[in-house]
Amino acid sequence: MRVPGFLFDMDGVVCHNMPAHEEAWRRFFRGHGIEIELRDFRENTMGMPTREVLRYYFKREVPPREADAHAAVKETLYRELYLPERRPAEGLTAFLDAARAGGARLGLGTGSKDDNVAFLLDGLGLRARFDAVVDGGEVVKGKPDPETFLRLAGKLGVEPRDCVVFEDSLLGEESARRAGMAVVALTTSHEAREFRHARLALRDFRGLTPNAARALLP
Repeated sequence: MRVPGFLFDMDGVVCHNMPAHEEAWRRFFRGHGIEIELRDFRENTMGMPTREVLRYYFKREVPPREADAHAAVKETLYRELYLPERRPAEGLTAFLDAARAGGARLGLGTGSKDDNVAFLLDGLGLRARFDAVVDGGEVVKGKPDPETFLRLAGKLGVEPRDCVVFEDSLLGEESARRAGMAVVALTTSHEAREFRHARLALRDFRGLTPNAARALLP
């Protein structure tokens, strides 16, 4: 019997925190004399590792030590902004518990580093609900490369064709497509019509059943 894997992006999927990330980036880049345009940010950088976002807006290579220093400033801003609003997406915990009870393997794959993963998964008490986690520090190539989700499927012991990925970003959707996985779009950052490969579009997890997600598999 095929064992399904349900793979979740973190930011904008596990919780509705992208407005806080966007505001933190806006403040960070404004401090460097750069004004970011929200649509450009969402279409071209959302889901990328921090170093790639810095390269995109600074228009140059950013050495690791410099990238780490910039990331520390931006992520401190983000956590200060989001902490008062921190909570899981509507219906998420019920869906995770039902999926686990039904035998699915659950994983989280994100471009965020381990400090932000801890801020959310531990802060929300969600870590134990996932069988495996792959963060941005574990991959060589971030989204839209498929490495994150392929590595996560390997950790879960499931075949890519048996995986459903829950994503809110266009780059994340492309990452899942390249990995040969079905995609469910979370419309927290983009409208449903903007996704090109999603088999289902949802605002949150209310009303979604594991059987409905499993039915998306070929």
